[in-house]
Amino acid sequence: MAQPPLLIAQHARGSRCGRATCTARATAGAGALFAAEPRPPRGCCVGATGAGPNVPATAMTSPLTKRLQALLSLLSVLLGLAVIAALAGYFLLRGSLAQLDGVRPLPGLVASVEVARDALGVPLITAANRADAARALGFVHAQDRFFQMDLLRRRAAGELAELFGEAALETDKFTRRHAFRRIAQQSVAALAPAERALLDAYVEGVNAGLAALSRQPWEYYVLRTDPVPWRAEDSLLCILAMWIDLQDERGHYERSYRALYDAFGSAGVAFFAPRGDANDAALDDTFYPAPDLPPLRFSRTKQEEPTAALPAPWAEPALRPGSNSFAVAGQHTAHGAALLANDMHLGLGVPNTWYRATLTWNDATGATHQVSGVTLPGTPALVVGSNGRVAWGFTNSYIDTVDIVMIESPESCYTRAFLQYSTHFFISVSTSEPSGVWYSYSM
Repeated sequence: MAQPPLLIAQHARGSRCGRATCTARATAGAGALFAAEPRPPRGCCVGATGAGPNVPATAMTSPLTKRLQALLSLLSVLLGLAVIAALAGYFLLRGSLAQLDGVRPLPGLVASVEVARDALGVPLITAANRADAARALGFVHAQDRFFQMDLLRRRAAGELAELFGEAALETDKFTRRHAFRRIAQQSVAALAPAERALLDAYVEGVNAGLAALSRQPWEYYVLRTDPVPWRAEDSLLCILAMWIDLQDERGHYERSYRALYDAFGSAGVAFFAPRGDANDAALDDTFYPAPDLPPLRFSRTKQEEPTAALPAPWAEPALRPGSNSFAVAGQHTAHGAALLANDMHLGLGVPNTWYRATLTWNDATGATHQVSGVTLPGTPALVVGSNGRVAWGFTNSYIDTVDIVMIESPESCYTRAFLQYSTHFFISVSTSEPSGVWYSYSM
């Protein structure tokens, strides 16, 4: 049976105006009916009723209609461009996501490594040895957090302006006084061979993870630059960036201490900045004695000038960092094991400061080790965690790490201050203890 034809009907001539709409009909037996919309004849009204036979049909060609058509065309173009941009952004973002399944070669591995993810996305790394575990940890760090790692190393090295331009220049100028990149390079050169091998495995894993992304992290598209490969000293710079975040990098305490001394002498310093008080609970149950009240003056004559003052930029910050932890013995817990609580009091951010992970590997004797906790992206270590037998935490201790040296400027009578540090920094990486990497440094 032949297919029903497509019928396009023209308008019927001789239709009467003023009584009915102009119509056209077409039939095709039992098949579908497709009819073209007829055009009204000259002198025919548009609509069911009209004003008369001689009213021209100019409604569809009015200037307002043309403007509406142009506006609709422009909106269509803009909508199409928005859709294209959204699709491009989607594929760029999707290309920078970490690989969650499949098999990928990772140069340098002694044996295959399994990286599983739990329901929260936390990587569970199972490796044949500690170096392979570090290499795999570097891989997942780079895939999930490379831009965060980049900011950490640049913050410590004073290289943020390379990404953000003039807005970060003053911060970089101040940070470079510490010469942290040089210190990090010297520390890497002083590592023992086993420690350096572990760090190098992690660095190679980082660069492999970055290269394995289909697209570079999206932040670099926004900044219109490319990521720089990871180096061994960058891992130590990440630790030094945490020092900047947690310690008094600008010498505020030292300046306050000097102001107290200038105003009230040694007695004032002992009272307002004591080494300790009754709230400090020493292990031997001793306490610091309460200092004597210093001689204070609450007014001065008009002729007297202030003996010490702090400029506004050195004022006490509104939010003071801190951390705390406590332990409970097994006889006081429901399960009979000791309990450790640790709160590092770090500011909230996206992404989080820490990166959760579980590492499982075998040592040279064949014994299996497993540690779970949080790592610092950029380093091959668990900062806080547990090995199933021992749990450890991390709190910030405000030790005296800064000295200010006063220099008389030859150009003026103003006294300038700068921060001086010793250049001793070292990292000790434990390859036998299941608790991972231990850090120690002094400045």
